[in-house]
Amino acid sequence: MTAIVAIVGGSNSGKTTLIEKLIPVFTRKGYRVGTIKHVMHEMVFDQSGKDSWRHASAGADTVMVDADEQIVLLKTRIRPRAADRLKNYVAAYFSDMDIVLAEGYKKQNLPKIEVYRENSRTGPVCLEDPDLAGLVTDAKMDAGVPCLGLDDIESIVHLIIQTIS
Repeated sequence: MTAIVAIVGGSNSGKTTLIEKLIPVFTRKGYRVGTIKHVMHEMVFDQSGKDSWRHASAGADTVMVDADEQIVLLKTRIRPRAADRLKNYVAAYFSDMDIVLAEGYKKQNLPKIEVYRENSRTGPVCLEDPDLAGLVTDAKMDAGVPCLGLDDIESIVHLIIQTIS
């Protein structure tokens, strides 16, 4: 089964930047990495008028764009919205990956690495969460979990590997 780790934190805390730094380290270590980004708004998949947009607009439940070295899959109508939808998505679409880094999903029962910046207006969002595996921060604090520096990517990767093993 593909391992999932949620990278969580407040808005503009550096979640995407951290994921960008983690991916090449995992791939150098031989891991196949997938990512999922949770958003709270409807997305526009393709530009109006493009063929894939026209297929989805016509009512297709699934649209795939097949290019020479990549594919893009759009599921246009997900029914129903199950509480475990992230795990269902990973099982259905990421079974060929070793690890999925999920940006967001702070309310899911998943191992979490939280990105927290000292200048944030609020405190860490998952300190009380039993699934919190570590805190990536520029603050000096005792969080009850490992606290790693924002640029200590090798140590963060090591923590994630320990967490999913």
